[in-house]
Amino acid sequence: MRRPDPRGARGALRGSGRAVEKDWTVMCPAFKDGAMPQLHGSRVVRIGAGVIATAMLLIGFLPLFGGPGYESALAAGLLVPGAAAIVTAIDVSRHRPSPLDALGRGVAVGAALASVAYFTTLIHGLRVGFCDLPAGSAFFALGPFCGAMLGGAWGAIAGEVAARVRRRRTAAVLLALSAPVASVVVSVVRFVTSPIIFAYDPFVGFFSGTLYDTIVSYTGLITYRVGTGATLVAATVAALHLRREEEGQIGVHWLGRPGVLVLGAVAFVGSVAVSAWGDALGHWQTAASISEELGATTQGRRCDVVHPRGLPADEARRFVQDCDAHVAAAERWLGAPALVDGQPLRIRAYVFANAEQKGALMGAARTYIAKPWRREVYLQESGYPHPALGHEIMHVMAGAFGRGPLRIAGALGGLLPDPGLIEGIAVAGSPREGDLSASEWAKAMKDLRLLPRLKRLFALGFLAENSSTAYTVSGAFVEWVHERHGAGAVRAWYGGQPLPEITGAPWEAMEREWHDKLDAIVLTDAARVQAQARFDRPAIFGRRCPRVVDACKREAERLQGRGDFVGAREQLEKVITLDGSPTARIDLAELDLAAGERVKGVAALETIAGDEKVPRHLRDRALEMLANAALAAHEGERAALLFGEVASRMVDEDRLRTLDVKVKAAVDARAWAPVVELLIGSRAMDPDAARAAELLGAWAASTPEDGLPSYLLARQRTGGGRLDDAAQRLDLALAASMDLPRVRAEAARLRLVVACGLGDAASATRAFDLYERSGPNPSRLDAARRLLQRCTEN
Repeated sequence: MRRPDPRGARGALRGSGRAVEKDWTVMCPAFKDGAMPQLHGSRVVRIGAGVIATAMLLIGFLPLFGGPGYESALAAGLLVPGAAAIVTAIDVSRHRPSPLDALGRGVAVGAALASVAYFTTLIHGLRVGFCDLPAGSAFFALGPFCGAMLGGAWGAIAGEVAARVRRRRTAAVLLALSAPVASVVVSVVRFVTSPIIFAYDPFVGFFSGTLYDTIVSYTGLITYRVGTGATLVAATVAALHLRREEEGQIGVHWLGRPGVLVLGAVAFVGSVAVSAWGDALGHWQTAASISEELGATTQGRRCDVVHPRGLPADEARRFVQDCDAHVAAAERWLGAPALVDGQPLRIRAYVFANAEQKGALMGAARTYIAKPWRREVYLQESGYPHPALGHEIMHVMAGAFGRGPLRIAGALGGLLPDPGLIEGIAVAGSPREGDLSASEWAKAMKDLRLLPRLKRLFALGFLAENSSTAYTVSGAFVEWVHERHGAGAVRAWYGGQPLPEITGAPWEAMEREWHDKLDAIVLTDAARVQAQARFDRPAIFGRRCPRVVDACKREAERLQGRGDFVGAREQLEKVITLDGSPTARIDLAELDLAAGERVKGVAALETIAGDEKVPRHLRDRALEMLANAALAAHEGERAALLFGEVASRMVDEDRLRTLDVKVKAAVDARAWAPVVELLIGSRAMDPDAARAAELLGAWAASTPEDGLPSYLLARQRTGGGRLDDAAQRLDLALAASMDLPRVRAEAARLRLVVACGLGDAASATRAFDLYERSGPNPSRLDAARRLLQRCTEN
């Protein structure tokens, strides 16, 4: 092998003078005669660009994909890197340029096709308006743009290999796609074999893993793309040390620049390090790394709970006991024991300290998740009893009767999921506390013409509905199947047998029979108002800029909490510009009240409350805020009148009870200061829990015959995990007089909760009897009965 002139190599690297041009052409013939490198496969590039532009243009008509953003970057990440790899591989396999030239062409093709995709999304942004152009552009730059350049680089390697086989073009296409497909396979394997649901992909970029966590950050992509940059630098240095020989083979030659070789080695080590230390950088996690981060495990009869070391031992014990009880309750509802290899199924529950830790470690920040095939559930800490534990456990227990590798309902052995049945069985079989049952909510939707068709719901059409509608209706129908045809029918359906075969009736007949049952339910007008507020909303795919809107709302809350009312106003005004929803106008009026601009805030709320075009439930929210402002300003008579008007159109017992307490403060001077401090806030409309506790304590001491202050103190103690103190306060409240029936009923229910948390089955039974005598609605009574059953089992 002939050694090149080291002076020429140094001149080429320094890039100066005519010698640079001459010596560079030795390594990269495409620069011969001073010309810039030309893409021989320009026709292939044009075809690739046309395909990308057409695909992104069509995708952009979906509201969620209109303009640069997370979704459009994800779509481009799935399309562009593979296209860049194919185009480059075909070109290189045909013309066989030098290694450095081939690499340069691949990177250039990737950048060009990514630019086509980006500019196509800009067109849609100009058409419908931009959500957040800087952040959306950052997603594109760090996601598909970097991925496409890497795809083009891989295409150069694939093209060189394909040139050596007989069916060159076919081999080029298949080899070009092999790396992007393999990287997706790696992510799928990680999803299946570990707790994580997110994925960092060298070609695609970042996939957050859940539809319902609307706030997605690109910050993790920054460190991830350091590894991509290191890979491209290492590949460039390697290409500098390769040359095509006269017979067409690739040979290694010494460039004469040790520093360049060191740079390549450092880049290679950096690329490997970013991959190897991905768990520390947050790019991936394993069950072991998550367990190590959380640091503690508590075992029960059927549950192993992995939790933070800082979780108090009694709280961990309560969670484990409730988990065990939920397992037993799920088996009762399913009508059969859940077995794995003939042994009772055990559940592993990961409990994270908060949503942020959960999002960083496994990907679902504010969405509760279960993986039935791993027999695991993932939740963040919450009060006792955990509101979602039973739902997620039912997913895992139903998996014992599912099929396929994922143990979920759906066609092709669960590989094509049936989300309606997956979520429906969890809603129907798990305890829920609400003012209406799933069937009553479904009846309200039917009256409002919001009820989706069943065949659409028990298919991928589930994802086209907003989550509240989809979960509630699917749960109501599965509950009807359970009541009408038995637990065995539900198990067989989940196991893959078509429901019409099980019941002997076609979908249309079952839907008519179910609708007949719904028609027999009698609802109030208030229930329909609340149903419209809850269900008459678009799914995430029908919203425009949901991630930016929700991020702005959260940032506004954070800034308001810090007292930065100017910054919070800027965020809310951005929401109004993007969304146009009256909700943001109400938030802005609330901000004005908090900032001390009472006249301005009240005027805005009065305008909203009187606007017939605003949905009724939002006008009622404005009325309640006006009542809050009146109560804080000692305008008791006006406040009581407004609170009463809002209550007349409400079925939510929790909110009705809160309104009762506020009315009490409006007419009782002793209650005014503690209630305002607890629920509204005397300083800038911001509640102060510590000050409220002082005032409530003084009120309870001065009027021991009134049970309300003791009840309110008990709620604070329960929320803080101080169950012993809460039990004493609740006993005082229930022994005293209380002129608010809803509050007395809730005091009894809360005493049941506290007793179960303390393991006091006798007190729990007494509290349940008292609660039952208060006449709660059937849905709430059923939830209390299920809690008592779990409590007494332990």
